[in-house]
Amino acid sequence: MKKNLSALLLILLFATGFSQDYKAGIAISACECFKKLKAENTDPEILETKLGFCIINAAEPYAKQLKKEYNLDILRDESSETGKLVATWILKECPDLFLEMVDHEEKNGAKVRSSEMSVSGTVSRIEKDEFIVFHIVASDGNLTKLYWITSIQSGLDLPKEYASLLQKKVTFRYYRNEIFDAATNNYRNLNIISALKMD
Repeated sequence: MKKNLSALLLILLFATGFSQDYKAGIAISACECFKKLKAENTDPEILETKLGFCIINAAEPYAKQLKKEYNLDILRDESSETGKLVATWILKECPDLFLEMVDHEEKNGAKVRSSEMSVSGTVSRIEKDEFIVFHIVASDGNLTKLYWITSIQSGLDLPKEYASLLQKKVTFRYYRNEIFDAATNNYRNLNIISALKMD
């Protein structure tokens, strides 16, 4: 019985050690990748995108562990949860990079907020295609299409509750961003929702 208990304890210690090792490995690899890229290019917009690639490349060899422990599919993660999780490990392994990421995020957030617009009206239609698209009819009768692409500040559990917004009066904050549309083989501007509030 003691042998079995000792063996089980060793297995648990090894598994815990491996779990910690792979997380540290992902963080260190992402840090080294980003520092190398930063030395080659100082454009903050490019660096932000490259950091995402660094995180994915560092996490990819451990995709099975991430799926098992956190239920994250790193290649299909559209919620940025992988990045948020790895950022917590980066904080521990290379805090200087983490602080730089936070500083850049705050500056970028301020830039986005300064270009945000808002519209109030009734949600006349909700389209489900590649993205959720809210059709808003303002009091003057103008129709605005708003796209749910990134996380939205709302105070609601939107994945469960967004359908209940149909025919409700809502105020949306949004910003305009250019995306590449593969169907038309061209760029187009989208109104991307950043926040919403029930009126």
